[in-house]
Amino acid sequence: EDVDIPSRRVLITGATGLLGRAVFKEFSENNWNAVGCGYRRARPRFEQINLLDSVAVHDIIHDFQPHVIVHCAAERRPDVVESQPDAASQLNVAASGNLAKEAAGVGAFLIYISTDYVFDGTSPPYKESDVPNPLNLYGKTKLDGEKAVLENNE
Repeated sequence: EDVDIPSRRVLITGATGLLGRAVFKEFSENNWNAVGCGYRRARPRFEQINLLDSVAVHDIIHDFQPHVIVHCAAERRPDVVESQPDAASQLNVAASGNLAKEAAGVGAFLIYISTDYVFDGTSPPYKESDVPNPLNLYGKTKLDGEKAVLENNE
């Protein structure tokens, strides 16, 4: 067996964004077989996947068989979330739930990246056990995304 070929596979969504690029780089530099996917600006470095396309999501996960999926993709621009709430909810909630379901289907460990915007900012620093109280639609969609992930994959 060729030990130079990393056997641990990770799929990173939102790899074209600031966080996703950093996560991709970290895994790549630490002997993981990392595949990044994005939508805008994906090619040629990353796989171009529309996370709202459940067939495409199913196919990349079943073809690549990742051990870990790090879900960095989100609509996080407050103005876009407010002006296009349905699209933001599709990406931040529905796509997250679907990714969790597909991860469970191949036994992959899913890391869902949320945000401190799920809290109201009145008593930081926050712990995972603190009660969320999002003040804007972005925070609400990310909290709903957390719930969708847990409903599909504990």
